[in-house]
Amino acid sequence: MLNASAYMISPFFLKKMKFKFWMSCAGALLVSGCALVPGQYLGVTPTINETDKDYVYDASDVQSVEERADVFSINPTTIAEQIQKRQEVDAQIKAHQSSFRQSPSTEYRVGAQDVLLITVWNHPEINNPAGSMNAALTGRVVNEDGSFFFPYVGRVPAVGKTVADIQAALVKSLTKVLVDPQVDVSVLHYRSKRAYILGQVEKPGVVPLTDVPMTIADLISAAGGLKPEANLNSATLMRDNKTQTIDLYGFYYKGDISQNILLRAGDVVTIPENRYNKVFVLGEVGKPQSLVMPRGRFSLAEAISDVGGFDPLSANAGQLYVIRMGQNERPQIWHLNAASPDALMLADQFELEPRDIVYVDPAAVARFSRVLRNILPTATVARPYIQN
Repeated sequence: MLNASAYMISPFFLKKMKFKFWMSCAGALLVSGCALVPGQYLGVTPTINETDKDYVYDASDVQSVEERADVFSINPTTIAEQIQKRQEVDAQIKAHQSSFRQSPSTEYRVGAQDVLLITVWNHPEINNPAGSMNAALTGRVVNEDGSFFFPYVGRVPAVGKTVADIQAALVKSLTKVLVDPQVDVSVLHYRSKRAYILGQVEKPGVVPLTDVPMTIADLISAAGGLKPEANLNSATLMRDNKTQTIDLYGFYYKGDISQNILLRAGDVVTIPENRYNKVFVLGEVGKPQSLVMPRGRFSLAEAISDVGGFDPLSANAGQLYVIRMGQNERPQIWHLNAASPDALMLADQFELEPRDIVYVDPAAVARFSRVLRNILPTATVARPYIQN
């Protein structure tokens, strides 16, 4: 016959089993700590090939990342390549601008809707047949058919002609009815040729083109100047259904007068807004935020500085990344080991592009601390059960 006490579990044994259960749960949480760490972690770490000192990435640990993105290192070689590529792009843009920079004839040619002021000296009955009306209101409007009417002459072709051409034609015709006619021709109102300016200027709209040649800088000035939000790096000129980028930053701040193109009738200049040119600084920095890129160059070092630098308590400065969209819509990940202060010289030379994402990984101790913060509330809840 079995003793009934053999079926009873002692309180000490039950408490011990509870303690082991909760410790097992805590251990499982620690083992799976990487999966439970709040926030983000990239962890793409390069190794150095001692033969040629080039950065070569070990794909064993980051294969999933490399399948989705191209990984590069920020070093003197890549900085030089970036500068060379930027110079090549600038050269291509200038080569494409050559057709836009071909100077049109600066001599004004009359168009439809222009108003001409024509004076025949010593013949007021021809100059002002309305009598009481002043000369400014009696200009000759060039009709859509390209001509205007003049007494004793009839219809005079005008479109596409200079004022000198029109003057010569009038003198020749009036010689038949007048003795040695003295004729003066000028444009009273320029209404046929226009340039358009849109976007971030004080007064966007239409600006008439006159006999004085107008450049892009003149057009911007006529529109009241640029707004503070203007993006000087991405202005465009559209002509004959072709669009060309204009580097206004290079013109205003570097003296590149090749960007100050002479305008033609129908040209459209657009100054985009700069607020869409942002970079995003995330991770272990003083104040993660988006930054509007200033006019001109914006480096990686400037972006880190503008958000308060690395977080001294949690940042892994050796894991600084720039993530951007590369060719064929494939992301690029650029890595910089900024643990050494002299590496920030490379960061100052690495130029950011609009919509870049700058990310600083957390240090291992920071990740472990976050795991503990997840576990401690669980341990607090379990404590009464362990004690009982």
